[in-house]
Amino acid sequence: MLGLAIAWLLLVAGLGGWISQRMVTAQLERLAANLEYEAKTTARIMGRLFTEMVSVANMVARQALVIELARRYRVDPPGTAELTRQERAAQFTRDPLVRKVGEFMNALAGDLHYARIYMNNLSDDTVTASNWAEPGSIVGMIYSGRPYLIDALRTGNGYSFGIARLNKTPSYFVASRIEDANDTPLGSVTVKFDAPEVAMYLTGRHIALIVNRQGRVITASDERFMLRNVATLLPPGTVLPSDGEEALGEPMEVRAAGSAEFADQWLIDGSPYLLRRQPLAGTQYQLLTLATLERLAPTRRQHLLLAGLVATVGLVLILLCGHAVMQMVMRRQDDRHAANYDALTSLPNRRAVLTELDRMFALARRTRQWVVVAFIDLDGFKPINDTFGHEVGDQFLVEVGRRMSAGLRVGEMLGRWGGDEFVVIGMAAPPRLDAPQGVVDAMRGRLAPLLTGPYAFAECGFHYPGASLGIVSVDPSVCSLQAALKEADRLMYADKQARRAGEMRFANP
Repeated sequence: MLGLAIAWLLLVAGLGGWISQRMVTAQLERLAANLEYEAKTTARIMGRLFTEMVSVANMVARQALVIELARRYRVDPPGTAELTRQERAAQFTRDPLVRKVGEFMNALAGDLHYARIYMNNLSDDTVTASNWAEPGSIVGMIYSGRPYLIDALRTGNGYSFGIARLNKTPSYFVASRIEDANDTPLGSVTVKFDAPEVAMYLTGRHIALIVNRQGRVITASDERFMLRNVATLLPPGTVLPSDGEEALGEPMEVRAAGSAEFADQWLIDGSPYLLRRQPLAGTQYQLLTLATLERLAPTRRQHLLLAGLVATVGLVLILLCGHAVMQMVMRRQDDRHAANYDALTSLPNRRAVLTELDRMFALARRTRQWVVVAFIDLDGFKPINDTFGHEVGDQFLVEVGRRMSAGLRVGEMLGRWGGDEFVVIGMAAPPRLDAPQGVVDAMRGRLAPLLTGPYAFAECGFHYPGASLGIVSVDPSVCSLQAALKEADRLMYADKQARRAGEMRFANP
């Protein structure tokens, strides 16, 4: 007995550990696949966002009015540098062209949610900007030595990330060279996009970080990471030393924690994450996407606890497993019911009706019967909702479903098509030559009276004058399912128009 007990404990320990590891591995694989997809999707979104910034800067730099303005103020006249910013701004903004270009930039920045668009001349002086008319205007600011302005004049485009000096907001800067027809540089146009606005595009389930070549987080979907340094997470050999322009950021504590199977597991400030890297095309930035692994530790503890329970009370485990299987079966049954039945009226929904109608068409073709389709639209339902409230409206829909269900014949099906529309389907013998509309008239005479009359609820009551009906009886060998639905819908609307002509209204009893 002791040997059997030891063997049982060893079996449970070994099998439980293997199962636990397999479950954790499967969970990690699902998480890794989801993380990979989200990283690629977010990278495409951010790549397009940065491409848009370049395109906008290029587009503005090629505007005829912008080129004319840049040619007019290509360099500052002597003595301008000794003036205050406000004095320089006053000189520039007296020029109607400065104001016109500034208004154009302001409208464009507003449409694209950019922080600012501005133009600098070869003296690094800001000639005009999207905020030219505001108290905090940057017109007249001299931005000497800015790398993105230097690169734009030298190569055509410049890029930078930095902390804006005026509002201290972390921002992206993209600059494009202004040139004349002879390719002579005249100045530059800069698009400024604040990092908090960029972060609004990082809307996935996981943490997304945009990191520069020095490892500093320059945009994050989680504020804990913003402006911190995670250089250890970048691909080996890609980290650059400080460029002297911006701080590197406070380093986060980062160390590898992965296995051979899942190497991209990291501990960041003591919390475990799964990592995926994506370079952002056309930029010097990397997108790092992190999925937290903190849920795995409780999962492993649960597995150990389960193994202990199995070892001590095998029968209880069997009962628990049986109960769990039953719950899964019931959940699946609930899911199937939810997928095919309307939550309010418990009637079959559109999906179930279409499935049953397809089956009826196939059966009717074999048995040489006809298919009957009736569309019912509850005229005046909106006034009921508006007058008595949506709760009464819901009770009314339930009562309509109950009344029509009571009038169905064997083989017929009632379903809620959506909103205030219901559908009745069934099969019937081919119509007699002397009464081609006999089946249709009989169904109308059977269904229409069910809905007319008084409705009494706890909160109120009213007299309902009836619904619009569109009923067709079709030969499935010559009429398609879609054609039958379309014709029934058409007839229902024709009936609605006829009823409106009679000024149908519901009224309190």
